[in-house]
Amino acid sequence: MAEDDIYGNKKRWENWVLEYINKKNILKKPENPKRLYYCKNKENFKYYVKLIRSFEVDDLSYIRRGRLKDVMNLLCFFIDIDLKNANSLEREEIIIRIRERIKPSQLTKTASDIRRIGRILFDDVERPCFFREFRIKTDISRQEARKDKIGIIEFDKIMKYFNKKSNIKAYLSLAFESLARPQEICYTKIRDVEFYDEGYAIVHINSHGKEGIKKLLSIDSYPYLLQMFTEHKDRTNKEAFLFLNEYGNQLTPFSINKQIKLACKKLKIDKPITCYSIKRFGVTYRRLQGDDDITIQKIAGWKSTKQLKTYDLSDQDDVFKIELVKRGLLKDNKLKEYQPKTKICGYCGHLVGFSETKCPKCNILVDKDLIKERYERSKDDKKAEEEMKEVFKFALKHPEMSFIEVMDKFRNN
Repeated sequence: MAEDDIYGNKKRWENWVLEYINKKNILKKPENPKRLYYCKNKENFKYYVKLIRSFEVDDLSYIRRGRLKDVMNLLCFFIDIDLKNANSLEREEIIIRIRERIKPSQLTKTASDIRRIGRILFDDVERPCFFREFRIKTDISRQEARKDKIGIIEFDKIMKYFNKKSNIKAYLSLAFESLARPQEICYTKIRDVEFYDEGYAIVHINSHGKEGIKKLLSIDSYPYLLQMFTEHKDRTNKEAFLFLNEYGNQLTPFSINKQIKLACKKLKIDKPITCYSIKRFGVTYRRLQGDDDITIQKIAGWKSTKQLKTYDLSDQDDVFKIELVKRGLLKDNKLKEYQPKTKICGYCGHLVGFSETKCPKCNILVDKDLIKERYERSKDDKKAEEEMKEVFKFALKHPEMSFIEVMDKFRNN
């Protein structure tokens, strides 16, 4: 039996089956203007029943059931004859309607869903059926870059924004490093995490993982994970969720997305960043760092490298920039954009998270750029102090001059 997910898709699916299939409301033209689709031809109702039965046999996840159901609704709304008898004319109509309603980036996925529906419904039909071989040409020129693409500078700002929320910092850093899905992380329990004194942790995904049982490696996210665990209200309970909200309940992707949205608004980051944006950023970062496809696949726990195409958002500009840095042609670079690594306090040896500027144990600066900046400023302060001593000596020798005249004279000299 398929498990419910953290988004509540099981209840949503069961309510739809009860309302539109069991009560046959899918055949009725909706009175609610917000609901457009319904099954125009009563002969096609049997295909809904067959589709739902196949979902039960295959134990398909509820989120996939919902997606295929939406595509089925579209087919039965725009094809008003028996789907089995649909021909090239209906195929053209469907393609036109899909292009009107589906984003260019989702066309390939929608076409794949139609083929899947065709194989389920018409696998025993001898005559050619366009559903099983459905293809839709995608115009590359119409594809747009994802608007939620972020860099480490923006990521670092978001991490610093949540400085007082160890649960969000731990989630963001672990999602970035391990390339895990929101549901996998949010369903982690106390018993699933192992901390090692050497400075890393292993998180076991035993349920609610799309790829099945796997592990998440935490190295750079380790300080944040350890801090959250130390502050956990119920850490002695092995069955308690590892990630909790401020009320002691399971942390959800919806809650995280809401907080990220608020953070972006206050930080003036005009991008629709979500939990999945962090996962995409993690994959993109690893590709730009030079990690090979197999390494990324194993870290993410994927069955193949096909998903790289979905999650890798690197483009020509990113590659050009790194190439220029390697050749020494780009000096004032932001190479630190691609270096979110755990730091060690030089004073007390404490392990410090990559977005922290001070050691949480001894309050000493650990950010190299800030240390350098403060050092340079201190040198300038000493220089200014020596200059002021010379000004006062000059002023004492010339009491007839005002201080402003002394300063002007001193500058001119």
